[in-house]
Amino acid sequence: MKLHNFLGYHKSKVKNWLNQLIIINRFRLIGAIILSETQIAKGTILYPDNKIGHHSGLDQNVIMSPGVSIGNYTKISNIQIGENSIIESWVGCTGHGEGKIIIGKESYIGISNILDWSDNIIIGNFVHIAGPSTGLWTHSSSQMCLNGIPLKDKGKCYRPTAPISIGDNVYIGGNCTIYPGVKIGHHSIIAPN
Repeated sequence: MKLHNFLGYHKSKVKNWLNQLIIINRFRLIGAIILSETQIAKGTILYPDNKIGHHSGLDQNVIMSPGVSIGNYTKISNIQIGENSIIESWVGCTGHGEGKIIIGKESYIGISNILDWSDNIIIGNFVHIAGPSTGLWTHSSSQMCLNGIPLKDKGKCYRPTAPISIGDNVYIGGNCTIYPGVKIGHHSIIAPN
């Protein structure tokens, strides 16, 4: 029984590895630059001039426009990225829900930032979100803490969400936290910290 489980586990690992190899080579054939140890989910949309760094992961629902560049150790999902935008290294997308992240053209997401797709995040064109450690959070677990709700209970009544909207031509400095429901208008500057 143990040998059967062992072989089944490794057969599954080899199958996943081969699937990744096929997906990545298909994108490399069209000219996309994909560096080592990168994981790409089926259904991802890439263009010939996209660049994806080492050890990055493109999970479910990733749509990249022409000219998009992704840094090293970056994990993104549920995201649509506009032309010539850059997502730096160590950026992470996380969430519980059905939200989406939409980033406009010529926008920049700095190093070590977090984007939460528990609800929608809309980021306009020519937006620069500096790093490190800027977080856009579309959910809050404050009600869970205050009412002693277990972590496994992720219902909206205990973990309310609200979208974040950032207009065009906005600069957000490093070490900022943008909370659920925040709207930042066009041509705005949010100072660091």
